[in-house]
Amino acid sequence: MDKILLWSLLLAISGSQASSPLAQDKTEFAVDLYQAVCSSHKKNVLFSPLGTKVLLGMIQLGARGKAQEQIRRALKTEEDSMGEEFSMLKLFFSAISEKKQQFTFNLANAIYLQEGFTVKEQYLHGNQHFFQSTIKLVDFQDAKACADTISTWVESRTDGKIKDMFSEQEFGPLTRLVLVNAIYFKGDWKQKFRKEDTELMNFTKRDGATVNIPMMKAFLRTRYGYFSEASMGYQILELPFKGDDFSLNIILPAEGINIEDIEKQITAHQIWKWFSEMREEEVDIRLPRFKIEHKLDFKGALHSLNITEIFSGGCDLSGITDSSELYVSKIIQKVFFEINEDGGEAAASTGMDIPMIMSLSRNQFIANRPFLFIMKNNPTESILFMGRLMNPDSEKMRGRDLDSL
Repeated sequence: MDKILLWSLLLAISGSQASSPLAQDKTEFAVDLYQAVCSSHKKNVLFSPLGTKVLLGMIQLGARGKAQEQIRRALKTEEDSMGEEFSMLKLFFSAISEKKQQFTFNLANAIYLQEGFTVKEQYLHGNQHFFQSTIKLVDFQDAKACADTISTWVESRTDGKIKDMFSEQEFGPLTRLVLVNAIYFKGDWKQKFRKEDTELMNFTKRDGATVNIPMMKAFLRTRYGYFSEASMGYQILELPFKGDDFSLNIILPAEGINIEDIEKQITAHQIWKWFSEMREEEVDIRLPRFKIEHKLDFKGALHSLNITEIFSGGCDLSGITDSSELYVSKIIQKVFFEINEDGGEAAASTGMDIPMIMSLSRNQFIANRPFLFIMKNNPTESILFMGRLMNPDSEKMRGRDLDSL
């Protein structure tokens, strides 16, 4: 039986203070996917809703019947609005590419086809039109050569941050089509952290253990809010990148509040309410340097969002090929995310109490315990990356990480 491998390779942010659109209903997919991912991962989490949306869109172009309907419902896409939705994504990518002097943002999509496997021209043209996909022919029978070829392409699109993405074990005699999505972002903070101010501080992990890590320090005027809801308090801080098109938003639970309790309460409506109610304040900030590299298999998470049909033999992907044996075998995403003094580098409710914003006499944002983070594009309100930091010491620090201490 023929199968498709869907791969999303994201290089996420490296923080440095140098460097109608997708609205609230589209954020629901990001929140749904985040909660599905976190339910099966207890450590650091990082993924790109944007990257996942693009890959599912590439499949939706060729899906029909139940397979198409499941994707549409998960993405919150109105019936018969597929062309409109994908056109909005295309406009987003075009708008981003026009401002590259302020940051680096690369999005590249590729379709790797088995030589001799027939794919409908309309499907290939649709991918080129909406996603600017490159079409390449390979021989999946030579698994090692294919792994090297695609891994080299990924490495070139992520500034070398993601290497050796594929091994020959990823491909088999039934592989016919591989969709690859690579996203790379690098930007400088609008207001920098001074490296000489970074100092070692304790970070308290979820289990109460502490680890000594480099903690960046700054006193900045930026958007900030303290919220209280259902007996849970949490702070939210926005750190804009140079040019103000992108920002990193950090959700820090109050001491004694479990991060999982906050995660369970998050909705798309709530996220945009936070963003609309935060105010510019003077804030004393302590934020860890951290780096996360995460590879996720989305099959389980998508199953929980009722995207199941595309993984089954006999699903209707007749918009891609006339073969009735085609199905999706995997949807994998790998993301690299780094925050430091300079900025970021990346290679993606009804019945609830409305959060009440509260004021503090002194605004201190000390991220010395687990927190959530969201990177978004401000003009389009689209969420590129979501994640949580449970343990900033999970990646061993290199000597250069301690240079300023």
